[in-house]
Amino acid sequence: MYRFRLGLSKFILPSLWMLLFAVCLLAPFYPEWVAKYYTVGLFRYKTIVLNRLFGWVPFAMGELVYIVFIILLTINIIYYFTSLKLIDSFWQKIRFLLIKFTWLFVKLYVVFQFIWGLNYLQPDPTHAFQLKVIPPANAQIAVAEMNALTLELIQELNQTKSKIDSIQPILLDFSQVIKEVRSAYASSKTFKMQKTGPYPNIKSAIFPNWGDYIVYLAFYQPLTAEAIVRTDLPILTQPYTIAHEMAHQFGYASETEANFIAFVIATESPDLILKYSMLLQMFTYAQEAQLLLIAGNQGYAAWKMQIEKNKALLSPAVLKDRAEIKAFFAARADKQIEASSKLYDQFLKWNQQAAGLASYADVLKWVRAYRLKTGSSTSYSR
Repeated sequence: MYRFRLGLSKFILPSLWMLLFAVCLLAPFYPEWVAKYYTVGLFRYKTIVLNRLFGWVPFAMGELVYIVFIILLTINIIYYFTSLKLIDSFWQKIRFLLIKFTWLFVKLYVVFQFIWGLNYLQPDPTHAFQLKVIPPANAQIAVAEMNALTLELIQELNQTKSKIDSIQPILLDFSQVIKEVRSAYASSKTFKMQKTGPYPNIKSAIFPNWGDYIVYLAFYQPLTAEAIVRTDLPILTQPYTIAHEMAHQFGYASETEANFIAFVIATESPDLILKYSMLLQMFTYAQEAQLLLIAGNQGYAAWKMQIEKNKALLSPAVLKDRAEIKAFFAARADKQIEASSKLYDQFLKWNQQAAGLASYADVLKWVRAYRLKTGSSTSYSR
């Protein structure tokens, strides 16, 4: 028995870790296999099991898991450094730390990849949706395309807001929003619910104020398969945010992919509030891209003029909603820990998202291609 345990600790387990590490390193070369055997295979069934284990718990287990993880990681690091007292030679101490931290890195990397990270490597949704994403040939065309998309979103925002106000005031709460977004996924013509099961696990954040400091509206916790959302968010941001996090639960790892799936779900949904929430976010992305292009190609005067033009085109009701949302974030801007944004930006880049935080707005390319293909675009078809 002793010899078996010795072999297990010295040879079998290290070999298994290295084998899994090699699989993770080779995975980027086989995206179709990742999609087939991991995203709709291992990840799907893991998510179903975790939903059943933690879905009934009335609070977000995922936040507590992170606290426990940080505590255990800190204890291990302290243990490594205290163990140095038993080693006399300086170079033996360096060797000891290198070995320990290398193995810690290998184990954390393998665990992260198998519980979530491999999803970043599957083919993006443009393949499944058969979209042709054609980059503009020059800056002039790029500006024209973004002007057209921004104008189109303004028109749709005004129309959707007018329909909502003519029917009833917006009196939703968090649980109602979850119900409506789940219904939108279930009724979608192009999205198949069988990827992870029909009831994604959505929880309200226990510590929503953390988001003020480390900059998040919501996040997916792969260890518990929970989408954890701040319930203090303005109600009109919640439907699209929840749709975005649900997309993560279905294995769409990158922010661009999750944004696109949320966009498709909202586009197909008869729920006007979900659609309006999506349009508010898409307009924010589109206007930022539009102004960036104009500033780079036409200068400050044109940039300022475009802002005023967009404001004049938006209805007072839409402007009021946008002002309330902006006020929420402006009131918390001074709490943000700058390092947290830089770390998350680097995390996204490490996971096949070269644009980092800018990848959230990359969805505009796919939105344009989708609207062209489905005929839901008016400006582009002219």
